[in-house]
Amino acid sequence: MKAQPADIIRQEDIKLTPELIIIFTPLTFIAGNWYLSALFILSAFAFLFLRYFSFKDHEISFSQLLPWGLMLMWGLYVCYITPDPVKAVKYYTGTMLLPFFIFILFRNMRIDEKTLTRFFDSMLISGAVIGMYSVYIFFSYNMRSDMRVPSFWNDFNMVSMYLMVLFMFNLSFLIKNRHSDKIFFYLFTITFILFGIYLTKTRGVWLAMIISIAVFFIRKPKIIIPVFLFFGVMVLFFFNIIEERFLSVVNFDQDKSSLGRLQAWYSTVLIILKNPFFGYGFDTYYLYKYDVFSYYIVDVPHPHNTYLRAIQESGLIGAVIYFFLFFKASIYSFTKGRTKCDPVYEKFFDGLQLSFIGLIVAFNFEPYLSLFGVTTIVIWILISLTFRLKDFPAAKKIKTI
Repeated sequence: MKAQPADIIRQEDIKLTPELIIIFTPLTFIAGNWYLSALFILSAFAFLFLRYFSFKDHEISFSQLLPWGLMLMWGLYVCYITPDPVKAVKYYTGTMLLPFFIFILFRNMRIDEKTLTRFFDSMLISGAVIGMYSVYIFFSYNMRSDMRVPSFWNDFNMVSMYLMVLFMFNLSFLIKNRHSDKIFFYLFTITFILFGIYLTKTRGVWLAMIISIAVFFIRKPKIIIPVFLFFGVMVLFFFNIIEERFLSVVNFDQDKSSLGRLQAWYSTVLIILKNPFFGYGFDTYYLYKYDVFSYYIVDVPHPHNTYLRAIQESGLIGAVIYFFLFFKASIYSFTKGRTKCDPVYEKFFDGLQLSFIGLIVAFNFEPYLSLFGVTTIVIWILISLTFRLKDFPAAKKIKTI
């Protein structure tokens, strides 16, 4: 294409936009590598500011500056008290700076219903690929009932949480589907997403899904039929796995994994009580755990709890600051979801409500706001999207990519 003078270049002449990059970003979640996904997010962030400074046709706005300012400043303090400076920089970047960039990005991107649908379709495709590979591994090892399959990721519990979030949105889209040509797509993706969840054998996620759907059922009873249908199929396929994990909960006093987790929680509480308000620094549980117990049933590297880990690392003050936006977004997903004037966005609010309920429960069992996989990125995308949709009725209609 012939070059044009800078003063007559139009926005339409640029094909690569931050919205397009974000739409394809979920495909990087397949690998479960937060560095790769962060590269795409930062690229979208760079294109957002390039568009602003080059064309002056799009304003950059900010919100929630006080909680973000407190979080970033307290994060610097946590970096200072972290013994390992490399680890301090990595955790500050991945759990604080990157979420800040995500929040600004979703605040200022040109988003409408079609763009969001494409973004979540991309997420569902990533989940289906993860689930299909899990099924492939499962059959390759002769369908052993004692196997736990993490697919492409390195951690069973982290990939299970990601698939849980995808299931929540997939279910919402299936119920709210208005286009018969997409029913097969949603049925196909939700099937393999459920396969992936069950093959991880993550009891905390299973419990989170049950509680989340139960709460949602109280509000919207019509979802009970599709939910029972899908769970019934999964029980028929994987009855032995479900029975084994259920019995491990019932007989937790004989289950090494359950006892090890209880000890991890208790040891973290004992560590916190020695310094409850100011914390010990990023990823420091393993440095202090032998100060409270000399022997561990399971040699765990972290507290196996999102809330306890945040308090242990950042102190009670830092944890309250960090979780403020998460719980605020959770509330918004319900309060703003009920008052949306445009019904096309209801399916997104339903998915957000299901996801936040599930996450609040799942946080009790694993450190999901960490650098394991891309769970932190996914959670902050949900938070950022909620704040963006909250203001959507006043947003100007724009052309989609």
